[in-house]
Amino acid sequence: MKVKGMPSAKRTGSLSVWSPLAFPHFKLLWFGMGLSTTAFWMQNIAVTWLMREWTGGDAVMISLVQTALFLPVVLLSLVAGALADLFDRRRFLIFSQLWMMSAPLAVAVLVLIGIQSPMALLATTVLLAVGNAMKLPSQAAYVPSLVDKKHLPFAIGLNSMAVNGGRILGPALAGGLLPLIGGVALFIGNSAIYLIYVLILTRLPNALKKPDLGQRSFTRSMRELFTYAGRTKPYRTILWRGGLYYCVWSTILVIVPLIAADAREFGFLYGIFGAGAVFGASFYGSLSRLTSRSMSLNIGIGLHALCIGALAVADGLPALSVLMALIGVCSFFIMTTLQVSIQLQLPDELRGRALALMTTVFMAGTALSSPVWGVLVDMLDSRRVLFGAAVFSLTCVVLFYKTKVDPPEPATHV
Repeated sequence: MKVKGMPSAKRTGSLSVWSPLAFPHFKLLWFGMGLSTTAFWMQNIAVTWLMREWTGGDAVMISLVQTALFLPVVLLSLVAGALADLFDRRRFLIFSQLWMMSAPLAVAVLVLIGIQSPMALLATTVLLAVGNAMKLPSQAAYVPSLVDKKHLPFAIGLNSMAVNGGRILGPALAGGLLPLIGGVALFIGNSAIYLIYVLILTRLPNALKKPDLGQRSFTRSMRELFTYAGRTKPYRTILWRGGLYYCVWSTILVIVPLIAADAREFGFLYGIFGAGAVFGASFYGSLSRLTSRSMSLNIGIGLHALCIGALAVADGLPALSVLMALIGVCSFFIMTTLQVSIQLQLPDELRGRALALMTTVFMAGTALSSPVWGVLVDMLDSRRVLFGAAVFSLTCVVLFYKTKVDPPEPATHV
């Protein structure tokens, strides 16, 4: 079916990871997603560094920044996903960005008046996380309305590229600008980025007509979701594998701030991580055709685990940079493989809720494991914790090696 504003198959030519940019509305959304993600990671990195400064490098308090950032997503994503299926996804997305604007402004006030309160810093992080919980399912569910099914896997890949592009610009900007222009200007500028995304969204079409709210309760919406999850094994497998992977991935957020020498090196390492992810995006389309998505996931998680283990023995910025770039490449392949697999099998009427459940599980892995890593670092040391995380991840690969994440129905593989 031809959708208004979408180019025909003849006009799209041969498919590649860049093909969805032929859809003008998707191009605008993609640019906005990159801006919003950049702002999110600027906030994350800057707040993490402030927490290090304000607490004298307390590993547990630094890890709690990640818990504050992701636990609200765990608690609220299902509600946000249900709302994304009930209301127009574009308007709901606009509301989420207006909400997220308030978090960096609140931190700017703290810095301006000289209140170095770790608890207040965590509270502003929770504020940002609530907006992110609203954003993630509505944004992911909105994407399929802007491209046709043939281009959807590539659109998801570009979505991942926008996320990882934000991981380049966000940390690099935060790490470089924080010591130069100060916290107040940095956080005010961060808030302005969210406003730009809002203005972009006002130029995009609505994605869903407002339904009769009396026809579906929240309880019924959740029952439909869990019924689908119960009868769809590949979907359940994605939840398990992604959740366990994010448990290990969170070590990057907890331990790298402790091994970085200063704010500039901290931002540089995260920028290298994001650069590796974008580099991986350039080869995703061709490399993913070499094997099934299930095998790609095994290979990606296995290589990611080996790189995490290598961080435990790495010494010096050059070695750390190479490993962070490789971890970025692996992260892109893993996250994109999970996203493509799940999007291709979801019915549209369940898309917002099913993506929200995925987000809930993945962010739970990050939020709940982060303080565990922080406590373990205090008890042991960073190197031992990284090595233990690598062994845990490799064990998961062995246990789940034969499980499948591919859609139950045949689909064009990318």
